[in-house]
Amino acid sequence: MITKKFILNVAAIICFNGVVFGQNNNDPFSIIGIGSIDHSSYDRTSGMGHAGMALSSNRFLYNANAASLSALDDKFFNVEMAATTKFIGYSGTPINSSSSSSSDLQFKKISLAIKVKPKWGIGFGLLPYSNTSYSFYGDKYILGSSSITSAYYQGSGHVSQLYLSNGYKLTKNLSLGLQASYLFGQLNQSENIAPGYGIDSAIITTRKINVGAPYFKPSFQYNLRVNKNLELLVGGTATFKKQLVAKYSLSVTDGNTTLPEYTDYKGQDITLPAQYSGSIAAKLKDKYTFAIDYSYQNWSDLKQQGINYRTVDSRFIGAGFELSKKQNFRDITFERHFFQAGVFYNDSYLQINGQQISSYGLTFGGGKNLLRSNLGVQLNMELGIHGTTNYGLIQERYAQINVILSYRDFWFVKVKKFD
Repeated sequence: MITKKFILNVAAIICFNGVVFGQNNNDPFSIIGIGSIDHSSYDRTSGMGHAGMALSSNRFLYNANAASLSALDDKFFNVEMAATTKFIGYSGTPINSSSSSSSDLQFKKISLAIKVKPKWGIGFGLLPYSNTSYSFYGDKYILGSSSITSAYYQGSGHVSQLYLSNGYKLTKNLSLGLQASYLFGQLNQSENIAPGYGIDSAIITTRKINVGAPYFKPSFQYNLRVNKNLELLVGGTATFKKQLVAKYSLSVTDGNTTLPEYTDYKGQDITLPAQYSGSIAAKLKDKYTFAIDYSYQNWSDLKQQGINYRTVDSRFIGAGFELSKKQNFRDITFERHFFQAGVFYNDSYLQINGQQISSYGLTFGGGKNLLRSNLGVQLNMELGIHGTTNYGLIQERYAQINVILSYRDFWFVKVKKFD
């Protein structure tokens, strides 16, 4: 049942959310397409190299696989919120000393889940899908002449994922899931041309792209108890090729004069290719967990390209380890805390100057359940490298800290009354 303690704890989480703000990090590779896709679920897999699609828990939420909801404790509801702080250092020929680093602090997700029936769990929430954030100076040729002037390019915005998930335990070993999402967001792109060479005042061109479309992801999990000490688990998800409807608007400012916004400006819809993901895991003595995930997305099928870039197939692989410490409390086995470590490698969908943009890194962290409270906290760090300094490109070296707060309580319990 909902108690005063629950209200106070949720209020604390809301206050935590309210103080999350900051400056967006500059991501020069997010200038193409939908931006940089976020591969993290900001859950218990974040400390394991983002691996764990085959895993489930009676207490924690695994957002990457809806089938995991069937493992939650009956008659409980669960709430999780996550925030990150990220520090980036940039290197490469285009970088100068005044723009060699950036940092930000952002609220990332809110997820809720309810175990409505012994075999059926429902979850809903908001997760990031992709992010656009860049700014740089470049040269621009004046139309009809060989003159060059300075131009400043800037982009911002994000695409979010509002989802409703269902997980159902079909048999003792097999669970099925379906995540129905709506992807939505706005991407802003601007070009500021400095005065000079016949241009009397700065010309600022701003383009806004609003996108939105439903998105579905079926999934499964299967577990096999080999013996009393060893359990094997597999899981998988799939999404299919989807076109995001994009509505464009264009506005131009010439000095102090702003032309009427052109809302009938035509542009291409954004297409997301099919994606297939799989995971295998092993639990030893219900204490040690090993997991490895692989994901593939067929971007080359879209055949999108420009002067010096094109889209190519993307791949992600992550592997992780977890040590769980449990104790008995009133004849119930209770997980007190856990420790994690992992590694990952990702080939993005973007190839520039013949070089595919890749990233790799390691993660580590842990979590703790408060014995006399329904709150849990997870803290993990990710250290990684994104991009390369070869071929005149930019490399990012970053450190990211994730904080995840969880809360659970009884959803509905019938209380027996005595005369």
